[in-house]
Amino acid sequence: MRMLAAAIAVWTVSCAHHLDRKLGPTLQTVDMTAPVLQAHMRDGSVYVLDHWTIDDRAQVIHGTGQKLGADRVPLAVAGPLEVRIPDVALFETNTIATSASVGAMAVITGVSAVVTAACIANPKACFGSCPTFYAPDDATGQPVLQAEGFSDAIAPALEKHDLDSLYRTTGHGGPFTLTVTNEAYETHVIKQADLLVVQRPPGGRVLATPEELWLASSVVPPAACTAAEGDCTEAVRALDGVERTSLTDDHDLAARETIDLRFDGDARALAGGRLGLAIGARQTLVTTFLMYQGLAYLGTRATEWLAKLERGDALASAGGRALRSLVGGIEVQLQGDDGAWHTVDEIYETGPLATDVHLALLPEGARAGHVRLRLPKGGWRIDHVALATLTGPATPVRISPDAIHGALGAEYAGGRRVATAFPIVTLPGDRYELHYTLPPGDDYELVLDSRGYYLEWMRDAWLREENPLAALAMFLDPARAMRELAPAYKKLEPTAEKLFWSSRYAHP
Repeated sequence: MRMLAAAIAVWTVSCAHHLDRKLGPTLQTVDMTAPVLQAHMRDGSVYVLDHWTIDDRAQVIHGTGQKLGADRVPLAVAGPLEVRIPDVALFETNTIATSASVGAMAVITGVSAVVTAACIANPKACFGSCPTFYAPDDATGQPVLQAEGFSDAIAPALEKHDLDSLYRTTGHGGPFTLTVTNEAYETHVIKQADLLVVQRPPGGRVLATPEELWLASSVVPPAACTAAEGDCTEAVRALDGVERTSLTDDHDLAARETIDLRFDGDARALAGGRLGLAIGARQTLVTTFLMYQGLAYLGTRATEWLAKLERGDALASAGGRALRSLVGGIEVQLQGDDGAWHTVDEIYETGPLATDVHLALLPEGARAGHVRLRLPKGGWRIDHVALATLTGPATPVRISPDAIHGALGAEYAGGRRVATAFPIVTLPGDRYELHYTLPPGDDYELVLDSRGYYLEWMRDAWLREENPLAALAMFLDPARAMRELAPAYKKLEPTAEKLFWSSRYAHP
């Protein structure tokens, strides 16, 4: 899931059923029940169309309406218009487009009529997710949620690839199936979903950093884990769904806490090797809350902010980076000769759904009998921590799907077609099976390498809190926003997880 991208974590949106924004020279006079398409252009201008047709082959939209300049002053009288799709940064609409080229860039606004009761009860805890991938669990043989694809990619400009370990699955030669679903009010654009296949070392594992895979001859849990609540050893000993977490600070969502880990023995790397720390974790709902609050403050201007990001606006990126650093990842620290603790690596992946196992690299020659984790209070759920003895980088075999079979969600099927090749554009309720053939052999480690982006759908409930000054303040002074929003999240915190999962759009 979600959300808070590395470049602009809180300014996002997307598509739905009726526009709360209005048409005209100042975008303030539109019939909310009529289909509307706004094309935010890369030069800053906007086309506002009330009737249109899409020519996918020619990559052109023909329609009637008005073109507005970057200052939203009409450039000509209303009439026939032609819009080149390659020149568009983002679309905004109140209807589902059957055109893949338009739907993949469309922010949909106004879905309050179809959201669940739980989401209506607290709009800041609505379920959200990037593409969710299910793979068979070794223990049961049943598909379980193991990956959220490209969690930070909340806009086309932020398209990225994402490595996710299918840690609960052992691959064997022959057919293998992944299921990917769209379970929230979002548009997903999946451009790649390859499997990276590596022979698992005897008694070891293959672990992933954001960019590469490493062979580990052994992966050993800590002998002791201590945090503010006391002993946390059992919670982090195995990847079993028993998670160590905490509550946020009453006064500052950026407040930090520490977890101390002790490992048996001298904990030095073997000759020619290196140590790393494997951390299986997922975020809590703090980032989801912050993103939704940012969307609420931006209100009807959210798509304009997203279009600025598409145009490479520096200011639009800067605030998101600052807020991302305050939300924070899990820092891995070692104690220096001076007695002070120093951060040697940090793991971070947006998303509260799937527990992913990340590898943090320790400096060459470092001892790791005592390791400290520094992280935001109440920001992470940690399922597993282990010290890994690394023997070197792994060279995987990359496998793309042999076949793609899909089923569209009934509510948004319309005239859309099931995709049989990438890119796959999905709407709420869509489900695809990706079929692979693994090479002959056994005991394979499988890592999913997905690429793409996704777009949030805008909820009407968020628009009621539109406050441009608050959005600007959140953007320019995120540290203050983290303090000011702490009490609001504390009220939500006791029921956030329950509300979040109960407001899920689709259940696999």
